Amino acid sequence: MNKSKSSNSSHPNPYFDMNWKQFEQFFGGKIPFPPASSFPGDLSWVEGYIKDIMKQAMPQAEVKSLKHHYHMEVFETHKNVIVKVHIPDQAQARKARVLLNVSTLRLEGLPQEKTQTVRLPSLISPATCKAVYRNGILQLHMRKQSAEHPFYEIDVRF
Repeated sequence: MNKSKSSNSSHPNPYFDMNWKQFEQFFGGKIPFPPASSFPGDLSWVEGYIKDIMKQAMPQAEVKSLKHHYHMEVFETHKNVIVKVHIPDQAQARKARVLLNVSTLRLEGLPQEKTQTVRLPSLISPATCKAVYRNGILQLHMRKQSAEHPFYEIDVRF
């Protein structure tokens, strides 16, 4: 057992050997240590800490960002890409313009003339998109581009 203690001390852990008091003074506040049960693999505690710091630093930023951007969920199946955009206000949903190319979805007409863009996980065929707004959710279904025939022959006029 003494061997393991001496071997641990020969390999310092930079997280615990760091001068945290100096670090906290530089950043102007206490830095939380992760719960002993979650360290080293689980870093879920970091998200809550960062949200708290952002709220303290910019209390109005969270409120403003909710007005300009909508929560999006992107799903992928074998043949389709599905995007759900949460727009609770139907009047806002009617004002939104949905633009699509092979790799990107863009929403325009958001409050204060803002736009929101999301990169799609796969290349899609924009002409196949079907969009439905129901119960506060704009749902878009798009067919993925076929991997079997990545090239298309183009007719040339002479």
